[in-house]
Amino acid sequence: MSAAEWLFAGSLFTLLYIYLGYPAILVILAKWMHAPVRKGECTPSVSILIAAHNEATCIGKTIENKLALDYPRERIEIIVISDGSDDETDEIVRGYASLGVKLIRQEPRAGKTSALNLAIPRTRGEIIVFSDANSLYEADAILKLLANFKDPAVGYVTGKMIYMNPDGSVTGDGCSAYMKYENRLRTLETAVGSVVGVDGGIDAVSYTHLTLPTIYSV
Repeated sequence: MSAAEWLFAGSLFTLLYIYLGYPAILVILAKWMHAPVRKGECTPSVSILIAAHNEATCIGKTIENKLALDYPRERIEIIVISDGSDDETDEIVRGYASLGVKLIRQEPRAGKTSALNLAIPRTRGEIIVFSDANSLYEADAILKLLANFKDPAVGYVTGKMIYMNPDGSVTGDGCSAYMKYENRLRTLETAVGSVVGVDGGIDAVSYTHLTLPTIYSV
């Protein structure tokens, strides 16, 4: 075989492994390594981190959504990290200061990962929840997310976002065939005590597990 043929064969094998082989291995392992999560009522202190860059059109609605969550208000800390925003994002966030919402300014702009890393050392929550600037949660989302942390082996949990059009119509159940595939993978990975892909719009980590490898999916 020529070099080009080897390259094609290798690429084809990689694709088959990713979309067929890996899920098949998970199905087999799940039958032998089933690791059920022992869920239960769990209401620790929570820090919700929201990284935002020029999100004036949605940041207010997102903050109000988090303030209205069905969770003890005194146990929730909301922090918005403005990543070099030059619109009205900062001003809008400051308008919620009397309700305990905190603003951290990252300057110059350095991206979402850097913004979250900047904020984490300043949090006081036992659990850190990561939200996008336009992510709106169901009222009981935090309760369902944190129920998994009742199990002391759980250090990381991911939720599931349902994407919607501006008119409020659902664009799909998570919302495409690929996302359904991703969600199925997370379920299988959870069965073996791990999760590789997460939804960055709704995920949570136990502060005490930040350096530990064991993570789970809902």
